[in-house]
Amino acid sequence: MTTRVQWDCSLAGMVGIFSALVLALSGCTVTQDGVQQYEVPQEEIFPPSKYVASYRQLKKPEKIETKAIEEQLGGAQKFAILKKWAPLSTMMAEYGIPERPPKARMTVTEMGSKQNAYGAYSNIRPGLLADSNYVKIGVHATVDAQRLMFVQDRYLIIVRDLSGDADPARRTMLINFGRAISDRIPRDITDIELVGYLPYENRVPATERLDKEDPLGLGLFKGGGVTALYRIDNRECKVFLAGAKENSDIKGLVKAVREAMDKESPTSELGIGIEGYQGRLFNSLAMLARREDTIFGCYGTMTEREMKNIMAAIDRHVKPYVPPKLLEKKPEPEETDKTKGKGSGY
Repeated sequence: MTTRVQWDCSLAGMVGIFSALVLALSGCTVTQDGVQQYEVPQEEIFPPSKYVASYRQLKKPEKIETKAIEEQLGGAQKFAILKKWAPLSTMMAEYGIPERPPKARMTVTEMGSKQNAYGAYSNIRPGLLADSNYVKIGVHATVDAQRLMFVQDRYLIIVRDLSGDADPARRTMLINFGRAISDRIPRDITDIELVGYLPYENRVPATERLDKEDPLGLGLFKGGGVTALYRIDNRECKVFLAGAKENSDIKGLVKAVREAMDKESPTSELGIGIEGYQGRLFNSLAMLARREDTIFGCYGTMTEREMKNIMAAIDRHVKPYVPPKLLEKKPEPEETDKTKGKGSGY
């Protein structure tokens, strides 16, 4: 029996070592959630022939330059936005039936980080479209006329219809290609940290944006931040967030924004976050708070209660509530013949 147990343990150890070796050689890591993440060469993100219906890859993916990227994005202005977020390279492939004009053109732009990819996407995509224009592919995806655009990990992907088909055929093709590409990027589909702090309720779809510049326009946020629009009936408020990684002096930043609020009206305690204040900014009701290494606030025409609900929800997302562990009750010592009938000794 002992020999068999030793053999089983040794075999399990060998399997574990072999698995770890395979993961190491493949460049694969395993997250705390058990999700495997590994690098995929940029050209392998493109689906092969017949991966999407009967569409063939007409030629191998290749790197493209400014003119072709502008055309794929929809103009020089959008390309200028992309350049602000430091793209590394863009590759393109076309799909269709051999010896016929291509039906779809796909580009994959690799950015320097997940943050930069989201920043480029959130500033290039059109805003305030109908809900049907936003689809669940990757982290976020937008379908607008002949283009599908989405972001996942550090990649910005655009699928463009070249066939001239009308919806719903065109939309179906774009979405099918988008899902096929998303499946080939082995990364978690999650928002960047600051966007993840934004509550969903009453948020206007696709208004979340990562700014390189100061989201308030006051010249205070040196590292940029995230903004989003919230709406209830005809009342709106703009939410802004920034992190300590981008703005090292988070306490000084809170002080500076509060001073800007004090110029319009004296501020009062808000009771949200580590420190929080309520006052006015841009001639509107405004709130400001800090929790952990994140500063957040809002201003607009919503009611005080509505804005406080948004601020409280952000605060909970920055530092989720963790219930304290219940103290385990120690078991009473068992009574023995020697202790039977004896009291406490007093």
